[in-house]
Amino acid sequence: MSHGLSTVKQSLLDFSQLKGRDDATSERCGIWFLVRSSENGGDQHRTRIAGDRFSVGRRLDCDLCVADPTVSGNHAAFEFQGDRLFLSDSGSTNGTLVNGACVNGSTEVFSGDVIHFGQMVYSLDQKRSPQKPSGNPATKTQFATAPENAILFRGFDQLLNRPDIEPYFQPVVAFANGATVGYEVLVRSKLKGLEFPDRIFRIANLRHAEVKLSEVCRSEGLLSGIQLDPLGCYFLNTHAVEVGTPRLFESLRELRDDYPETSIVIEIHEAAITSVAYLTELQAVLRDLNIDLAYDDFGAGQARLIELFEVPPKYLKFDLSFVRGLENASKPHRASVRSLLNMVHDLDVIALAEGVETQVQSEICEELGFDLVQGYLFGRPQPREFWQEKMSSMATMEVEAMAGANRKV
Repeated sequence: MSHGLSTVKQSLLDFSQLKGRDDATSERCGIWFLVRSSENGGDQHRTRIAGDRFSVGRRLDCDLCVADPTVSGNHAAFEFQGDRLFLSDSGSTNGTLVNGACVNGSTEVFSGDVIHFGQMVYSLDQKRSPQKPSGNPATKTQFATAPENAILFRGFDQLLNRPDIEPYFQPVVAFANGATVGYEVLVRSKLKGLEFPDRIFRIANLRHAEVKLSEVCRSEGLLSGIQLDPLGCYFLNTHAVEVGTPRLFESLRELRDDYPETSIVIEIHEAAITSVAYLTELQAVLRDLNIDLAYDDFGAGQARLIELFEVPPKYLKFDLSFVRGLENASKPHRASVRSLLNMVHDLDVIALAEGVETQVQSEICEELGFDLVQGYLFGRPQPREFWQEKMSSMATMEVEAMAGANRKV
C-alpha cells in the first residue's frame, strides 16, 4: 500500500496503523486527537496526532489529508516540544486560527482549543496515557464531546458564506396617527446555538469578523425587507468596529447599488461615534446615496451633544433605559426632557423613543413630544412571515368592514 493511501485511511479514522507510531511521545504527552464533529455535535471524526511533527493539508502525503478547497496543500503542522504541543501555519492561503486568532509563528495549543484550517473546524482533545483497571483488562474507548465553540464556529462560517441569517423586523410607529413608518432590522439565525445576536456576535468577535457579519446582516435584512414591503423604510444597524473606517462607506455604496430604490436609515450607536470630522464625512456619503442617518441609544451613556449640534441626524433614538426612567421621574426631570426634545426639534431631528413596553410609558413619551415610538407595546421583533400574515389579516378586515358598510347603505 502506498504512503498516500495509508494517509487517507488515517484521515478516515483507521487508528490501528497509528498505535505504535511513537509510544515515547504518548508516554511523554498523553494522546492528542483532532476532533471534527458533525453540525449536531455527533458522528465525531477523531484523528490522532502522532510523531514529533504532524502535518495537515490537502496533499496525500500529509499526516492528515483534508480534502477541502479552503485548505492548502501543505497547510499547517503540529510539533511536540517536550511535553507541550505547538501549531504553526505552513504559509497557507486561507490561514490557520486558534480560538479565532490567526496563527503567526509557532503557537502553543491546549486541549479544548478550536482550530480552523481554512474553513475546516476541529477541536483538540488530549487523553492522558490510560491506566489499566484492576480486575478487568477490557476498556471502552472514551469519546469526548467537542467544545461548543467548534460547532458554533462552523455554523458562523455558514452565516458568512451561505447565509442562514433570519432577519427579524420591529415596527417603528408614529405617535401622530399610529401608522407604521418603518422597521428596524434585527439579526437572528436558523442555526442551532446561534439563534440570538449575542451568541452570533460573540463568535464574530473571536473570528475578528464583526465587519463582515454586519455587512451580511444589512444585505440579508434588505433582501427580506423588500419582500415584506417594497416601499417600506428600514433601519439598519452598524457595528462599532466598522464605524470610523473607510470600509463602511464602501459597503454602503455596495448596498445602495444592490437596493437602489429602498428607503434606508443607517444607525450609528452613540458610543461608537469617533469624531465630528468622521461623522461629517459619513453624512456627506449618506446624502449622496440618499440614505438617512440615525444616532442610536442616545442617553445610554454620556450624551454626545456636540456631535448632535454639529452633525444632526434625521433620527435620534433615545435609549430604552432613558425612556423607562421617565415613568417614575419627577416633574423637573420631565420638564428637562421636554426642553431637550424641543432642542432636538429645533435641529429638525425626529425624536424616537425606544423600548416602550407599557401604555403609561407610551402616554408619557407622547405627551413630552416624542415623534416616533418603538417597543414591545407596539410589536416585538418578528420574522417577515409574521408581519406579512398580519398585514394580510388587516387588509381582509378592512375589506369586510367596507363591504358591511356598503350593505347598510
